Amino acid sequence: MNFKMKQLLAVARHEFFNQIKSFSYWILVFIPLIIITALFRYANLTIDFHNSDFINMVWGLSIPILTFLFCFIYVGMIANSVARDKTSKLSEMLMSIVDAKEQINGKMLGIYMLLSCQIIFYIIFIFCLSKIMHNNFLFIFISHVKIGLIVYSILALFVSLFIFLAMTVQFACFITDTSQISSATMPPMFLMMEIFVMSLLYYAPGMNEVNGLLLMIYFTCLFPPVGSMLTPPLMASGNISYLFAYSTLIIQLIIIYILYIKSIHVFKYGLLSNKKKNIFIEGFKFR
Repeated sequence: MNFKMKQLLAVARHEFFNQIKSFSYWILVFIPLIIITALFRYANLTIDFHNSDFINMVWGLSIPILTFLFCFIYVGMIANSVARDKTSKLSEMLMSIVDAKEQINGKMLGIYMLLSCQIIFYIIFIFCLSKIMHNNFLFIFISHVKIGLIVYSILALFVSLFIFLAMTVQFACFITDTSQISSATMPPMFLMMEIFVMSLLYYAPGMNEVNGLLLMIYFTCLFPPVGSMLTPPLMASGNISYLFAYSTLIIQLIIIYILYIKSIHVFKYGLLSNKKKNIFIEGFKFR
């Protein structure tokens, strides 16, 4: 294992354990579990597993909600992490021993480790809950969803989270005071909310008349994460083919790589800048 890899893993491990010890993190983790428990306990879950259209509709609605939930949790988390390092002057010390690329990669790797643990924790919790309440509807439901759609939905979650994390880092690195954290999270949160609403409106009454394919192509060219959040509903409804969906995902990965390289330069510049600047302007600047 080379020295840079050790640095990356050290940053990721620090990020992981620092966040997992946070009380606010566990509050955000347990809130969905309360909703799931109430759903198992009180909801009248009568699902017709022979109705593929209904199953696809539920899946198409669920994925944007889950993606929004996870992105909401971890966007604020990485903004706090960068702001904490910046305001405590820890960033200046880290820059002297750890390159900006290893820092940002380590922070993101730590976030993905947390996300993976959270998903595994949810699966174990739901499995135990289904055994206690003798209700396996969720696992039966997932078994009726096409494997290609499940795989794409998981990939879309990781792609969406990555681009929102990269965007947040670009703004958070210009924070000079912890009171500015909300300003750093506003641009990615606003974009995230816009995409989330669009994905839900797709299933609203009368929206079937809209050509979702053209909308997706248009917005995918503008914002890479839009396609990864809008595509699962379009795939579930049968409006686009699996080949087209995976092709757009590859295009998004190329665009995201370009934006990722930019975010590294902005991150390095922002961490070394101590002057109070307009976070919105600095974050959107191309360097």
